[in-house]
Amino acid sequence: MLASRGLCAARRKWAAGALLTAPLIACPAPSLAADVEVSSTTAAQGYSLRSPYGDPVLSRRRFMQTLGLVVRGIEGEDRKPGGPEITVRIRMRLDADFGLGWGEYHDWTPPNRFVPGLQQAPFDLMYGYVDMRRLAGGVLDVRLGRQYVIDPLGWWSFDGAMIRSQLPFKVALESYTGFEQRGGLALSTPRFERDGVWRGDRTGLEPSYYPEFLPSGYAPAWGGAVETWGTKHFNLRASYRKVWSSAPATTRMTALAAGEVPQAWTGMRTSTERLGASGNLYFDDLGDLRAGAVYDVYSSLFSSYYATLDLFPARWLTVGSDADRFVPTFDADSIFNWFSHYPMTTWTGRAELAMSRAVDASVSGGVRWVETSTDPEGDDSGGRSHLTDVIGRAGVRHRAGTGAAGASAMLERGERGHRQGIDLFANRLLQERWHVLARTSLYDWKDELRPDRSATSFGYVLGGGYRPGPLTQVMLEWEHNTNRLVGQRFRVMVWLQMMVTR
Repeated sequence: MLASRGLCAARRKWAAGALLTAPLIACPAPSLAADVEVSSTTAAQGYSLRSPYGDPVLSRRRFMQTLGLVVRGIEGEDRKPGGPEITVRIRMRLDADFGLGWGEYHDWTPPNRFVPGLQQAPFDLMYGYVDMRRLAGGVLDVRLGRQYVIDPLGWWSFDGAMIRSQLPFKVALESYTGFEQRGGLALSTPRFERDGVWRGDRTGLEPSYYPEFLPSGYAPAWGGAVETWGTKHFNLRASYRKVWSSAPATTRMTALAAGEVPQAWTGMRTSTERLGASGNLYFDDLGDLRAGAVYDVYSSLFSSYYATLDLFPARWLTVGSDADRFVPTFDADSIFNWFSHYPMTTWTGRAELAMSRAVDASVSGGVRWVETSTDPEGDDSGGRSHLTDVIGRAGVRHRAGTGAAGASAMLERGERGHRQGIDLFANRLLQERWHVLARTSLYDWKDELRPDRSATSFGYVLGGGYRPGPLTQVMLEWEHNTNRLVGQRFRVMVWLQMMVTR
């Protein structure tokens, strides 16, 4: 009975995906002067792994499908160069795990292996929006739907509207409003939420079970930016974003007695509020300089500073330096707000060399400082100390015809332990149809705080593929990793990538 109910639930998920994709496949395309591009990625994988503690041993069989659609030129046949342009962009994703047991995602009666929020076949709309550019005489851009924002504040996803206006004196104003994408809501995923928050659909779940699993609710948000545009040697941008939470947040994370209702904070409240600014200077063939900072209003501190310098002393050589200081900050409902968190500062120098048309190499090295409290309670009453790590990376690649081979190595050593290793890889396209690849790695690490977790790990990947056409490829990969902590880990992956244009 339970198995049949699980199969029915999976069928409903598959049916939802089929209903969304069927119009793209079965319906004849209308006669429009529009460019249509349909792309898909299909990946099937099976793997087996053991917990470092010996139990459980997980055997998974996963299927992932993405489907993308781009429609350009919707404005009609009379469109003019430089005139209004309308584009629709959609990408959907289905993840199905056929290795899950019924109790892992449905039976929450303790004791059990139930994981709140876990779904056998989650479906989400990665993005889906209408992009209207160069409206109102070419000065206004409007985007409606689910979309990404990439700015000094980082990656972010929301459902709503964005408006961008390019003013005549080389300044652009940007404003957006809507709802932050969160797990547990329709066609949504938690992958963009900040660390330390576990949200989802608690429907049917006893209030005393898993109080740390917070109910999802709509998260109104708005933000904006001021940015220069059309300037030759510099770009400046300032961004602001604020998000509210509307769902209750549990104030007690410890275990509760059966039937006990946990205390919760209710009402609209700030989730995140951040300010960011960045500046870029370009000097043609000489180099460029980039810098930025982010201020977390909720935590009342600067969470990030960074600066990057690139110089081009020769056509075959690029040298640079990177410096950044990072303090972790979190969503207001995050459990990590209960703990101390301290800055980490990194400085590195690097060089990239194009030694010939076929050979290029890179090398980088630097220092990382991690601040920590010397007081066991973490209240800074005993002051702070600095732990230092030396870090380095190097790589070389050789390209020959339709193939390439290379190696990369990394080293991190300091008072907290070490991590070091090397990767070797090679791939080649034969007769413009057959693709072969191989990769192997050897890594060693040691944690001074947990010496029992130290190990040396070896792994390799072997793969091959076939390209029946320039826009279609099938790949098969076998992966094997082993170390003393997890024993043997195996994974098989099959990829199918396709694209159709008209």
